[in-house]
Amino acid sequence: MNAATPSFLLRRLSPTQLIAVDGLLAAAAALICWYAATETPISPQPGWSEPGWASFLIGLAIGLPVAVRRLWPTAGAVAVLIAVVGAVATGAIPYYAGPAPIFPLGLVLYTVGLQIGRRRSVSIVVAAAVGVAAVFGATSHDLMGTALVTWVAGACWATGRVVRERRAHATSRAEQATTLAVEQERLRIARELHDIVAHSMSMIAVKATVADHVGDEHPEEMRKALRVIATTSRETLGEIRRALGVIRAEAAMRPMPTLADLTGLVEAARSTGLAVELDTRSETTAPAEELPDDVALSVYRVVQEALTNVVRHSSAAHCRIEIVTGIGLVEVQVVDDGVSHRRDETTVPRAAAGQGLIGMRERAAQFGGELDAGPRPDGGWAVAATMRYAQ
Repeated sequence: MNAATPSFLLRRLSPTQLIAVDGLLAAAAALICWYAATETPISPQPGWSEPGWASFLIGLAIGLPVAVRRLWPTAGAVAVLIAVVGAVATGAIPYYAGPAPIFPLGLVLYTVGLQIGRRRSVSIVVAAAVGVAAVFGATSHDLMGTALVTWVAGACWATGRVVRERRAHATSRAEQATTLAVEQERLRIARELHDIVAHSMSMIAVKATVADHVGDEHPEEMRKALRVIATTSRETLGEIRRALGVIRAEAAMRPMPTLADLTGLVEAARSTGLAVELDTRSETTAPAEELPDDVALSVYRVVQEALTNVVRHSSAAHCRIEIVTGIGLVEVQVVDDGVSHRRDETTVPRAAAGQGLIGMRERAAQFGGELDAGPRPDGGWAVAATMRYAQ
């Protein structure tokens, strides 16, 4: 037997298979009730000794509705209840053989609780409980026995209701989990596209400004700036296509950025005239680049967004990027020497990049870390992020 084939007991049965199972249960119930109907009532219970064919028909009348309990639960429950009450009341099935008819009645009541709405379901089980209590109480005069068979019938219905509620709860939780996963994926894609577009457009805007200023007097510088714009535009389009390819569950057009790609990011920032220093080191014996892919991508995006803010929102001449990896964590710091960050000068402009800061905080929080961004006491701006990916 193939080990990959799930066990019959572990597979979810199809409707046809469930009806087949109900057919077997109906046959078992009919057989049990037929046997109970062949019992002779014990004095002083009144009863009549029916012929064998009548006992067989009684068994069929009680057992057969079980076969269609999933298709017509209300009709099946009513049919079984009427047959059980009639058989016990006439003494065709003695009260001491009560477990036999209670078995099929419990099966149909379980289905009623499982498939039918609360209001109609409650009315059916109340009618069943009253009928069972009345007929067994009148024939046996045994309060405890009557209470027991009535409780069994009600417990079968209650079990069906519990299963129904649990399934509804499981479905609701699955829908909530799906909604949450979609929302998280939407936020991830939004962060990814923001980081890609914001950085690249900042580089393009700076180079376009340079080309406009030096176009007349230094055409060579203008052409150099235009070449940078063309290269950045092509790379940005490639990253956008890769991101859209992930959304469409297609193969990525290029690998996700890692720490090794920070060099290209730094070179792009240097092309704007910003002096950028990159320091990547490890506090362990493992190489600094050996980070999980998702962590390395988040580090890259944090550095990318921080550099974008330096180029776009500050007049810094120098920027230092420091990445330190340890056991299960990585620390990122981006510091620039822009103008003094007094509340009335630069706090508001830097806050204008709000979506970028939110994205960086979300990337840090994704790995149980935090992000701190703000002015430095001696001037400039600092972004510090910690990611504890081992957690």
